[in-house]
Amino acid sequence: MKNIIFTLVLTLGLVACNDNGNKATTSDSKVVETKKTDNTKTYSNVKGGSQVDWRASHLGGVQPRFGKIGLKSATISVNDGKVSNAKAVLDMTSFTVENFDDAESKGKLTGHLQSPDFFNVSAHPTSTFELTGTGNGSGSYNSTITGNLTIMGKTKSISFLGNVKVSNTEVSIKSEDFSVDRRDWGLTYNVEGSEGVPADYLIANDIGFSIDIIVAN
Repeated sequence: MKNIIFTLVLTLGLVACNDNGNKATTSDSKVVETKKTDNTKTYSNVKGGSQVDWRASHLGGVQPRFGKIGLKSATISVNDGKVSNAKAVLDMTSFTVENFDDAESKGKLTGHLQSPDFFNVSAHPTSTFELTGTGNGSGSYNSTITGNLTIMGKTKSISFLGNVKVSNTEVSIKSEDFSVDRRDWGLTYNVEGSEGVPADYLIANDIGFSIDIIVAN
């Protein structure tokens, strides 16, 4: 019983607290239109340090958890100096936990996050984000980025702010800190209102993300 409680405590916090970034606009998936001309330039060499950061917590933002997810691949197309299409494949087997100092705690939480209770990595080793459009940004961000986020085979469209920069040699996309509701992708482990689950074990609904990708040609 003691070991079960310890494991549960470590696994709490898949989802971000309310201050874990601006809530992304979420809707049904959108059609991806391939925009290609004779002048389309393709970038597909992912540079070191490209990653997605995740943030999570119990209800109310207590006991925060955080880590990184590496990229398996990324391809970005540019027409007339503007990004027209992009697809990033996240390697869910690279999922890391960085809020603990000891290897045992990191390993237990990582294993649970990759289990069928959460991301079921053995069945779904990758997640994807595919761009469907960009618009004007606001504040310190030059773009609104919209794309289809697929987790465990389920796809939803999300929109968030970011900075998109294009040069002759590389394209960078760096997002704001944003969050999504995990329930939209069927991640319902210990959601608020779960019958028979003590309040201390309930997990907030929001997962926080930030994207930092640089792709060279």
